[in-house]
Amino acid sequence: MTPGAREQSLRWGSLAAVGLVFAGLCVRMLTAPSPGGFVPAQAAVRTASSPVPLYRAQLLPNGTAASVHSATAAEISGGRLRAFWYGGSREGASDVAIYDSVYSPTEGTWSPERVVVGRESAQRHLQRYLRKLGNPVVGRDHRGRLCLYFVSVSVGGWAGSAVNLMVSQDEGETWSPPRRLVASPFFNIGTLVKGVPLLYSDGAIGLPVYHELLGKFGELLRLDAEGHAIRKTRLSWGQSSLQPVIVPRSDKEAVGFMRHSGDPPNRILMVRTADGGVHWSPPAQTELPNPNAAIGSVLLAGGPLLLVFNNAEENREDLSLALSTDFGSTWRIAHRFEGDSSSSPAPVPEYSYPWIMQDRAGDVHVLYTWGRSRIKHVHFNRTWLEGRR
Repeated sequence: MTPGAREQSLRWGSLAAVGLVFAGLCVRMLTAPSPGGFVPAQAAVRTASSPVPLYRAQLLPNGTAASVHSATAAEISGGRLRAFWYGGSREGASDVAIYDSVYSPTEGTWSPERVVVGRESAQRHLQRYLRKLGNPVVGRDHRGRLCLYFVSVSVGGWAGSAVNLMVSQDEGETWSPPRRLVASPFFNIGTLVKGVPLLYSDGAIGLPVYHELLGKFGELLRLDAEGHAIRKTRLSWGQSSLQPVIVPRSDKEAVGFMRHSGDPPNRILMVRTADGGVHWSPPAQTELPNPNAAIGSVLLAGGPLLLVFNNAEENREDLSLALSTDFGSTWRIAHRFEGDSSSSPAPVPEYSYPWIMQDRAGDVHVLYTWGRSRIKHVHFNRTWLEGRR
């Protein structure tokens, strides 16, 4: 065999080996056992809730970044919240880092912001060049550890994204080095996160993800107990659906909402499952408008289903709270967080990327981007909500 033929044979052999690795990953994801049922989040509502309505709104500290976006939060010990977001000189800049802050409900205050991970430190641990960081999402695994997922981009725009994972065993005080998830066996790019992570009864984690490479569509990524991807389920197809948020009602039943980025009419998209997420209904347009913007949703203990969204078709100047007593079939607007004369306007009239959750005491927390310069937190109780119904 000539040197040239030997070199060509080695080249083709290497390509075949890489192809087999990718094929193996595909087979692993597609043939893994079906997931156990959902573990719905249930808050331990107070036995005697306060008869006094509570509604508190405030901006989180930010003395560092000119631009902040995409808040996420989890309850930690003592009934506190730990929130995360990304910030820098602008979205997509090389100086963007993931920040956090802790909320004390007894004092009603947030701690000064702190950098959790920056581009250079993530780059060093991941051992690959990174251009920018993006959306963080936080949740817990079955061992009670905090799991922080965040987006990184090595090449191109958001279509070149990958998802990374950091784990904390001390309520977010310290973190493991970031590890890149294998969410797509083909180059492992194009995957982003925004929705709340889910738990399955078999110990697995359900991570809602979406793709912006060769399409815009949602998926549910199943991770094993150690955070390795073992299965993917499609939620939508095509070029116009992204950022899924999934809300279980039982071990088998859940509803999902997605941002619509296609042709008018601009409406929030909805999917449903009745078999624990193995199969999903085709995306259907709801009655609620969507100006190509993210959505937040939570099912309160004992109901109703809440949804935070931009109640407009063309801009993000109105941020509203809708509720449903029939698990998403019909909706009623209960409150406007932003967009009316009673709220102080931000320098830039954008209120977006909401995150909503219920704590163990039964109170509800909403965090969202306020004018791209701050993260805003709204804290209210069930008594206040009942007054809006």
